[in-house]
Amino acid sequence: MGIKVGIPSALLYFYYYPLWEKFLQGLGVEIVLSGPTSRPIFARGVRLANDETCLPVKVFFGHVATLQQLEVDYIFLPRIVSMERQTYLCPKLLGFPEVVTALIPDLPPVLTADFNLRKDKRELDYTLQAVGRQLGFTLKQIAPAIAAAKLAQLRFEHLMQAGQDFTLALKGRGVESSAPESGLTIAVLGHAYMLYDGFSSLDLQSKLNKLGVKVVTPERVPPSLIDQQLAELPKKIFWSHSKRILGAGYAFGVDPGVHGLIHLSCFGCGPDSMVGDMVERMCRRYAKPFMMLTLDEHTGEAGLVTRLEAYVDMLTRRAELESNVSAHG
Repeated sequence: MGIKVGIPSALLYFYYYPLWEKFLQGLGVEIVLSGPTSRPIFARGVRLANDETCLPVKVFFGHVATLQQLEVDYIFLPRIVSMERQTYLCPKLLGFPEVVTALIPDLPPVLTADFNLRKDKRELDYTLQAVGRQLGFTLKQIAPAIAAAKLAQLRFEHLMQAGQDFTLALKGRGVESSAPESGLTIAVLGHAYMLYDGFSSLDLQSKLNKLGVKVVTPERVPPSLIDQQLAELPKKIFWSHSKRILGAGYAFGVDPGVHGLIHLSCFGCGPDSMVGDMVERMCRRYAKPFMMLTLDEHTGEAGLVTRLEAYVDMLTRRAELESNVSAHG
């Protein structure tokens, strides 16, 4: 029988799963996913995680505990310090291998390595080599798997920039837009593990689509445009995901095709509080309607729907008014 590696379908899965999947599959490893977030998975996470942790971290604990119940030889828990130059990820993520193994007893062996591309992109190759060596493979076997993995990750990112649905982009499928035909476009800002996890986000994007709204997200904005938007800041944003969210927010804020912005945040996220405030100030400067949505495990779906309906109604009336003004000169 081959090696089975469990991967939690949470947190950085929403950013880097194509890389991990193609690499492990290239080595002949069988991947076992914990599956979409559900009420039982979330309940397990709440019981295991510290009360002070944010919603996505609690969800992640539930996914790890779910993999514990499945037949896997390893659970993949990488330590991702940085995936681009001069940036870092959230400190809560940096200590995950130790925190998870300390709070969840009797886990299968943990497969981990430090992903730190802050100084040199070649570190990605070295790190994947370390993962492959832990599984017993030679460098000769590992090299083609690394090349295929990097191509898969690049294709995923290009598909997301082209506006592909997240689930289809994970599979490497070409663009198949299912967005409703509408005069309204709303940019929803936030971390990928909130935006694309239907349970954590209370299906925010689906709710907006049902209201006739086209949704765009930070993954739609290329890195070069994000850097351009943030070039005039007096200080660089050194949190990777916050940098992407803020740069995308600025780009959407000056885009006349985007009618409003929603910042989807999770309660207790320090960087989100800073980014949300900066995006809101920019929106006031350009008279762009802005709404902050902060979610935790106690957020009610009914209240969210009411706020979304009111926001979309306001944007619709605003667009109609602007159209009438333009029509009459």
